Amino acid sequence: MNSKTLKAFAGVALLLIVSVGVAMWSETLRVNVAVATGEVDWEIVPGPTTWLDACGLLPGYGNYRGNDWNASYLPKPGAKQLDKDVGCTDVTLIDSDGDGDYDTMNVTLYNVYPWYYTHIAFKVHNDGSVPIKIWRVVIDGQEFHKLNEQELKEGLYLDLTGDEKFDILIWWGDNFGVQLHPCESADVSFDITVLQGAPQGSTLTFTISLEAIQWNEYSTPTTTIT
Repeated sequence: MNSKTLKAFAGVALLLIVSVGVAMWSETLRVNVAVATGEVDWEIVPGPTTWLDACGLLPGYGNYRGNDWNASYLPKPGAKQLDKDVGCTDVTLIDSDGDGDYDTMNVTLYNVYPWYYTHIAFKVHNDGSVPIKIWRVVIDGQEFHKLNEQELKEGLYLDLTGDEKFDILIWWGDNFGVQLHPCESADVSFDITVLQGAPQGSTLTFTISLEAIQWNEYSTPTTTIT
């Protein structure tokens, strides 16, 4: 066998060895590609949800539960209880996306009047498998990713009836960006005061919902989440 033949044979043998090696390595990769993905999931816990002056029977039956509260310490949150039982507050939790977890609350204020005050408190629980952060709050269709200095100091004024008069004033904590690991919970609360602009004899209704995202996708409001 001449030298050219030996070189050709050696080249073919080397190619076969490399090919087998690549095939084995590729097979190894295919065997180990299984990846367990995490789940972003959270809920408003129904058990600890509380609010001042909760309704007993619906208005018209003359049986509310507890005397009203009056926001006598404006412009800061705070109130004192009165000796009258006139209005009441009702909160209904809603699963808006059908995933089995409550994410929205419908708040209804019955037979209320200027300076009527109520307080809603609840827990947000991470029941997924990855850390999350509270990204935004949506109140009656308006989105808030953070509170500016005026809202932190004076609260948020809202027109619920579309008559260009403010009906309620809301305070809540600056919870944006709060990180919750799986199984952790955070307390969230809202202070609500009825204002002079609210129409007489009406029932005020609005929704509050929270949105949380995976912890490493959290961004400021100026950045679009894709």
